[in-house]
Amino acid sequence: MDEQEWQALGPHEPDPVTGFRRRPIETHPQFHLKLLLQRMGVNRGEFSPWRDGGGHDATAARGRAIANALAPAEFTGKWTSLDAEDRRLSGIAAAELATPAEEAQAIALALRQALEIPGRTAALVTPDRALARRVAAHVARWGIAIDDSAGRPLSILPSGTLLTALAEAATQRFAPLALLTLLKHPLVRFGEARGAWLDGARALDRVLRGPRPAAGLAGIDDHLATPSERERRLFGEALAWWPEARALLAPIEAVFEDEAQPLAALVAALRETAQALCGDALWSGPAGRAAAELLADLEAEASAGPASVEPASLAPLLKTLMDEVAVRPPQGGHPRLAIYGLIEARLQTADLMILGGLNEGIWPGQPAPDPWLAPRIRAELGLPGLERRVGVSAHDLAGALGAPQALITRARRDASQPAIASRFWLRLQALAGERFERARALERWTRALDDPGTHEPADQPAPSPPAVLRPKRIAVTDVDRLKADPYAFYAKRILRLMALDPVDADPSAAWRGTAVHEILEVWAREDQCAPDSLRVRALAMLADERTHPMMRALWQPRLMEAIDWIAAEIARGSSLGRQVLAVEKDGKIDIAGVTLTGKFDRIDRMPDGTLAVIDYKTGKAPSPASVRAGFSLQLGLLGLIAERGGFEGIRGDARGFEYWSLGKRNDSFGYITSLVDAAGKAEKVRPEDFPALAAHHFTEAVAAWLTGGEAFTAKLHPEYAPYADYDQLMRRDEWYGRERG
Repeated sequence: MDEQEWQALGPHEPDPVTGFRRRPIETHPQFHLKLLLQRMGVNRGEFSPWRDGGGHDATAARGRAIANALAPAEFTGKWTSLDAEDRRLSGIAAAELATPAEEAQAIALALRQALEIPGRTAALVTPDRALARRVAAHVARWGIAIDDSAGRPLSILPSGTLLTALAEAATQRFAPLALLTLLKHPLVRFGEARGAWLDGARALDRVLRGPRPAAGLAGIDDHLATPSERERRLFGEALAWWPEARALLAPIEAVFEDEAQPLAALVAALRETAQALCGDALWSGPAGRAAAELLADLEAEASAGPASVEPASLAPLLKTLMDEVAVRPPQGGHPRLAIYGLIEARLQTADLMILGGLNEGIWPGQPAPDPWLAPRIRAELGLPGLERRVGVSAHDLAGALGAPQALITRARRDASQPAIASRFWLRLQALAGERFERARALERWTRALDDPGTHEPADQPAPSPPAVLRPKRIAVTDVDRLKADPYAFYAKRILRLMALDPVDADPSAAWRGTAVHEILEVWAREDQCAPDSLRVRALAMLADERTHPMMRALWQPRLMEAIDWIAAEIARGSSLGRQVLAVEKDGKIDIAGVTLTGKFDRIDRMPDGTLAVIDYKTGKAPSPASVRAGFSLQLGLLGLIAERGGFEGIRGDARGFEYWSLGKRNDSFGYITSLVDAAGKAEKVRPEDFPALAAHHFTEAVAAWLTGGEAFTAKLHPEYAPYADYDQLMRRDEWYGRERG
């Protein structure tokens, strides 16, 4: 750096006339060193190089090029007149990758390649701790443990995550998601007993799918004690295992149920329950010892804090403290590889220095804003400028680039959006121009390492199992699936693959529909469909502690209005001679070589002696056009079963086919939609024709797929196959649209 540039850095004296003080160039890598020399009262000309060359020094030409690249902005115009030697960044390569994950993979490959040369050392320098952890994980694929000078926070290591998971589960009163996270933790029941433990945890996982049960371990007990008929075997498996887990968790539940209490008591309960769950595996290794020391220190110093704390505060407290506890691999990791932060790298050397994360906001980091003082006021008060950290980052970059070989890397986007290249990257690129060397081979290796090669997209699946495997029993609710999406029927009924509800799910439309059916079924069984009792049954269901709070808070008003509408409609029909015959009843008939089964929501006897089949809907009813197309046949098939005596105690001509919707129409909840019309208007079929029409379409479907040899083609009629439960299994996104040209 020449004298003119050196003086331009500042700090500057005020102008004697205007009093104006030029802002110093605090972003320059030498600015903080100039301040040091001024305070020492030493001229920079009094210094000489500490040593003239060494095994880990770059060439003088590269040093001049780096100095030119980082020159103050007002002096960058000289780049055009520099000799080629003063612009050459020999020994520095750049790798630009697509994502942070790909960048970490490239750095890991460069580190692994360095080990191929005997005695060669390599180090990653980065302020991005997430990138450092990713690189450490990638080199582990080659059995390499690498020492990160910053260590790894205890909060992300197994011992730390176990303690926070236990505290969170107890705080949330063992809500399903928090409970299962704890029970499936890799340290729980570590050893030979883990296999049986996981079998039980997985069974519990299956039965806790769907809306959340009541809070606490007692809520889990009640949920397991009330299985549906279909899930009785699965609930039995979970119920046989649950007492073992419950006994381990009961002590900490008793402590966390109390209100504010001494911190030491909470930590002691946490430690004892964790020991019961994991044994000595929790405290083994560097992470385990760090966790044990943290809990011991926390108990010892608890008296210095508040007299009592809320149990809910323990999990965030532990997380905060664990974030500050660094855990390093034993024996310091590999002797020839290392990961450094910017501060640690200042006194380190290596044959290959990899500078990772060269994006704005990472290197350099974003200066924290000062909410109180403007930059000029800070300068007048003698406080460091907000951008001085940028200059220090530039100095760290220049120092790391002084290694014999250097590799700079960046990702074109971060986790959420495109990333902007670091100003340092852009300056090096602008200075070198066409001589900016790219590590093309490394970029190709990175992309190829986990690339499966040429990928041929899947074709539209159309399995054709032998006749012996094709079911000879089908429910009315599966007929539309068989016709519109035969592959989905194949997956569900032949492969027996069922979609699982999410854990701790919010009430869905299907769940709300199930809840309504349960209310109406209990009402019919216990109250013989007395209209005055329906509202009481609905309120009792909503008051049950197992009912999801969202259901109670948001859906209760519309549910009660719809329930009142149902009761009023039934009362009105009764006054006109319409009689409720049965509710929620199973039936079956043999037809076309298979057994057709069905369960209706309600069947009424009309004044003229005919039957009306009713289905309750919380969503939209199907359209008459879908019936004309051969779909939405559920009510027609139920009417067919009734006409042929498939429902015990019920027989007659089915002429009414109604959907009683609980949705909103004309500012009120509840309305009736019919798929038939006596005059055949609005594209509706005539009532007397619907069962026969349903039987015709059903017989065709059976002949094609159940008794015949037709392939179960995926999404055969996608406009009538709205559900996506099996889209991933059929790899829909790979072929949908392509098969249609």
